[in-house]
Amino acid sequence: MKQKIYDSVVFKLISAVVVIFIVMLLVSMYLINRKQAMVIDTVIEDINENMGSMDRSMVLFVDTTKVQSNSDFTLYLIFVMSTVLILGSISFAFIIKKILAPLKKLQKKLTHVDIDKPESFENLVVLDNTSSEIVELSEAFDKMLKKIYADYKRQKDFSSNVAHELRTPIAVMKSQLDVFRQKTNDADARKLLRVLDSNVNKLGGLVDAILSLRKKSDLKLDEVNLDILVDEIILDLEDKAEDKEVELITRDTNINLVTDDSLLQRLVFNIVDNAIKYNKLGGRVEISAKEDSDFVSIKIADTGLGIPEADKERIFELFYQIDSSRGQEGFGIGLSLSKTIADMLGAKIEISDNKPQGSIFTINIPKSL
Repeated sequence: MKQKIYDSVVFKLISAVVVIFIVMLLVSMYLINRKQAMVIDTVIEDINENMGSMDRSMVLFVDTTKVQSNSDFTLYLIFVMSTVLILGSISFAFIIKKILAPLKKLQKKLTHVDIDKPESFENLVVLDNTSSEIVELSEAFDKMLKKIYADYKRQKDFSSNVAHELRTPIAVMKSQLDVFRQKTNDADARKLLRVLDSNVNKLGGLVDAILSLRKKSDLKLDEVNLDILVDEIILDLEDKAEDKEVELITRDTNINLVTDDSLLQRLVFNIVDNAIKYNKLGGRVEISAKEDSDFVSIKIADTGLGIPEADKERIFELFYQIDSSRGQEGFGIGLSLSKTIADMLGAKIEISDNKPQGSIFTINIPKSL
């Protein structure tokens, strides 16, 4: 958000200095004029006292050139005061800008901090050769951010290690379930195996989602054809869509853009997967796109349960789920991961209602990074 000039500290300080100058000048001029009037009154009183005993009349002649010189003096005084005011304001502005320059440097350093890049925390925001208050502020920022990074890294390493450790027992459980499925024909046993297999698959999906959420690498940019990318996603999800009798439709997706192919595919996949998961039986998911000179808008519209207005702000929070009526298919990770990927790609995700029922997710992504 662009800061208004009258909200800046520099503007306020300069304004305060100018107001003080103006008040000082007005007071000075008033006192000078008051003194001049007092001098004139004193001269007149002296004349009256000295001439009071004289019987003859007296005529005083006033030299108009003197009056003119007084006017010139007034103009000169105004000119000098204006010049002093302007030069003083410029000087104060320069001094204030110099004083606040370290804060601007501090702000630039903070914008380059990336919590997933440890090197960005080296000598983070410590400033030297400046005011003691600013040095103390920079040191406090440095300590705070390093503490935040240490806590973040500890939690990240813990969740990643746990997820990696869980992959092996999950794989063993899946293989054992496959063995038992081949050995039994009992209806109750096979029903139990289906329930166990479904929950093991969900647990495996949770582990994969956690690992994907914690993994953040440099972007690998390449030209991507959106039509091919969407076809691959539909191919991966068509079995799931058929199970819920959800129709997958694509429109106007033959668009090229330069981005990270795998990340964009994961982003669109998560949202389409979510649209299928929370759709009604016999529903529809429509994927369409349009482009302008700078952005591509990918729209995913479903005919599902929809998202209440109060939940649209929180839907991308990690582990957040709207309500229990949607079933226990998800863990609240997919959309959080989508938001993380969108931020990496410089994209924005917008949510709106799909009349008469359902939701529309719109991904606005730059055509080139």
